[in-house]
Amino acid sequence: MSEDIRTLKMFMEGITLYGGAKFNDEDGSAEQTIPTNGSFSLNQPSRLNADNSNAWVWEELVLTPPTNPAGGSTNAFPGAGSFRCYNEQKIDLTGFLQMGAAVAPLGSASQRASVPQLPSRWDVRYAGYNLTYLRDYTIWSVEPLTSQDRNLLYSTPILRQGATPNMPAFASNGGSMSSTQMLSSQTRYYTADASLSGRIGWLKEMFSQQGGMGESAASPHIYCTRVIAGQFSTPSEDEIIAAIGAGSGFNWKSEKFWISFPPSWEILNVGVIEPDELEYLTYMQRSVLAPVGR
Repeated sequence: MSEDIRTLKMFMEGITLYGGAKFNDEDGSAEQTIPTNGSFSLNQPSRLNADNSNAWVWEELVLTPPTNPAGGSTNAFPGAGSFRCYNEQKIDLTGFLQMGAAVAPLGSASQRASVPQLPSRWDVRYAGYNLTYLRDYTIWSVEPLTSQDRNLLYSTPILRQGATPNMPAFASNGGSMSSTQMLSSQTRYYTADASLSGRIGWLKEMFSQQGGMGESAASPHIYCTRVIAGQFSTPSEDEIIAAIGAGSGFNWKSEKFWISFPPSWEILNVGVIEPDELEYLTYMQRSVLAPVGR
């Protein structure tokens, strides 16, 4: 059995958006614009109408402005937002399949030049009431992720925890892949950094993990999918008035709202092996044929 080492590389574009950003529905039937003020709920799924930013599919973007009832700040609340998006790219390995070659994952890495940025409360007195966080996953697999896979990664207020697609069951919801079909993964969780102003928005990494079972696979394609989800608090009217002055109001422009996460190079090292015929058929059966019930 011969062996060679190859490095698979995929570039994932970064995103920075503010109020005024335009989205197109996935089928191109309608356009939505984030308003300068007021609530907003994006049609699902949609893509940003911007060069070098439209590979991401947005499955959620909800914005709620802060409230400041007449007569004072007794019942003032901060603004808030939540979002979910993913970027799926495909690498063609048909040539390897025709040669009877299989791939053995040797580990993955994610190269980024920065951390994500999200808004949060401006006033340090409200640090304990800040709801800003972000989850960032990269999944290398021989099958595309299903909506169920993405939902398990996103988590919900009920499930709370995330699960990778090759985990057999979580809260009665199993992933769609066997342990062989997910080659590798990267997981990063971020939260707001209380030592920095929410007007800067740099997030602090709180969890990092590499995944995958390291099992060999034979498949015509490898998919690289980056999945990002998060939520955030924005300053209340009181914080804005204290910092900028009365009459400044609230809007979704750059000082008070943004979603910004960096581009990345996603890298997977694989050993390209030429097993004997029986081993190769075993790898193909585990990788290409769908598991029972899917």
